[in-house]
Amino acid sequence: MKRTISIITTILLLCSFAGVCAAAENSPMVRLRAGIQGVIEILNDPQYKGNPEFNDEKKAKIRETIKDFFNFEELSKRSVGRPWLEFTPEERERFIALFTDLLEQTYLARIEEYSGEKVAFDNETIIKGKYAQVDTRLLTGKQDIPVYYRMRLTDGEWNVYDVKIEGVSLVKNYRTQFAGILDTTNDKTFAASKKELFERLEKKCADLKNNPKAALESGSN
Repeated sequence: MKRTISIITTILLLCSFAGVCAAAENSPMVRLRAGIQGVIEILNDPQYKGNPEFNDEKKAKIRETIKDFFNFEELSKRSVGRPWLEFTPEERERFIALFTDLLEQTYLARIEEYSGEKVAFDNETIIKGKYAQVDTRLLTGKQDIPVYYRMRLTDGEWNVYDVKIEGVSLVKNYRTQFAGILDTTNDKTFAASKKELFERLEKKCADLKNNPKAALESGSN
């Protein structure tokens, strides 16, 4: 999972693009490229380069940009799976906030790892007018790594809800982790396991805030 997070972060920090095929305006591919370009513009802003005193402001802007084209609610729901149906509205809201914080901190901690790789946008496939997949390749110089973005059309905007890298889905990976915590045997075990899940997420987020380098050492675990 550490490798998966690293590759996703690299793609979010691309400085140039290669092999981009034509795509219609407001298409999934155009939406994805625009989101990534928004992150790049923040990273290339002269006021942030070499000015560590503005790091918090820069990271805040990057978070807001990522939230604009990532659907964290859909990502959260799919990562939890069927138990999500039994979460209360308050629990869902709390989980989305914690999970979003976890993912953002993990990505932001890896910004310094970017080493100039390029990405090729190859194809987009729209399914039933509501879902889409954008096929890309990370060009490392040694091998091309296929990366597939899965997107959903919501309120007229295409947003990312999953990323699949080398056959590994971000959503399925987390779903496996959360399934090892959530116990739906009965109401009592479910309530206790939800409490444990929230406590683990809160602790992980707090650890990353106190020690951002922890994300580099342990990936998303």
